[in-house]
Amino acid sequence: SSGINAEWPLRPGKLDRISILLVRNLAVADILYSLVTVVPLTITYFAGGYVLGDVYCFITAHLAFIPASVNFNTVLIITAYRLRMIIVPLNVDSKRFAHVAIALIWLVSFAATSISLGFKSDFIFVPGNARCVSTLYFNPAAAVMVRAVTILQVVLPVITITIINVALLVVAYQKRRKNGRNTAANWKGYITIILVSGLMICSSTPFIIFAFLKTSGIKVHPSLDLMAYHFLLITVGGNPVLYTITNRRFGNYVKDLAKKNCLEVNENVSRGSMQLTVLEETS
Repeated sequence: SSGINAEWPLRPGKLDRISILLVRNLAVADILYSLVTVVPLTITYFAGGYVLGDVYCFITAHLAFIPASVNFNTVLIITAYRLRMIIVPLNVDSKRFAHVAIALIWLVSFAATSISLGFKSDFIFVPGNARCVSTLYFNPAAAVMVRAVTILQVVLPVITITIINVALLVVAYQKRRKNGRNTAANWKGYITIILVSGLMICSSTPFIIFAFLKTSGIKVHPSLDLMAYHFLLITVGGNPVLYTITNRRFGNYVKDLAKKNCLEVNENVSRGSMQLTVLEETS
């Protein structure tokens, strides 16, 4: 365990280096979401109408595609990273992994904006939700591309996040049965995984069900569809805080698993050495 204490990146009370980069990426996505959605909505509400001008409306209409995609894909990477840390707690990824993942996330998230600009889309202000949207949504020639990008940027990440969170619950339960319940880190980490993964699964399940129904040709009432989408977005604004405050318990949990793995390896090595010694003596 001394080697783990010297080299282990998940130190108690601190975010590990990869989580720091990913959580910062979530925070940047939230800031962008505030600028393109929350700020215009708030100002429009108090001003009694849109007063920010055409330039700001144009910019926010074309950037509105990006924040949710960045958030969902970053959560996907964090969830997959946590699953990997539980399965193989002694392996640690480098910062390069996080940098490459973040670059790919932003590249994918700019796809819809690029398409919107490529079609020379304009913008319109929608009074119902007090926001500017791109006319790409109303362009029949771009309908297929918009649907494909939506699936790539939102639907597939959300489905994958749900699947990985289910896998997290299953693996954590298996580790719990295998390693017993004798450490506080093990118990707190297990509860943390249940709460975070359970929240993610509950918030995404209605969206996935309605998306499946719509692709199957079954009509979904617009109010239910909107409710499912807003339910999905419940966790978006709080994701940086959620993953920051749970990282300490998760880090201690993984460190506890790593120590147990080290003990198992040492026991196996000792057992193998003893068997080898016995074989040499008998021969």
